[in-house]
Amino acid sequence: MQLNFVFIRQLRIEKGWTQQHLADICAVSLRTIQRVEVQGIASLETSKALAAAFEVDRELLLGEAGLPVPAVAGKKPLPFWLLCITFLAGTVFGAFLLSLLR
Repeated sequence: MQLNFVFIRQLRIEKGWTQQHLADICAVSLRTIQRVEVQGIASLETSKALAAAFEVDRELLLGEAGLPVPAVAGKKPLPFWLLCITFLAGTVFGAFLLSLLR
């Protein structure tokens, strides 16, 4: 089963859990959690255990890493304009740094 591994990693980090801690909560091996966070591949049982550990619907964990990360527990995603400004600022700053290196 394909899971959104970016979202799963984000949830784990937001809770301040290590991969080993999440593995212990889900009663799976550390290697299973590592595989989920790198490849997004998990069994039905593992996906149910992850959903229970994070207290979210299992459907939120499904999908591919290229999909947008859903908002969780009242958190709103960043507005599009803020993402654009951040991208442009990074681009301009990067160009400035490159000009200094020449």
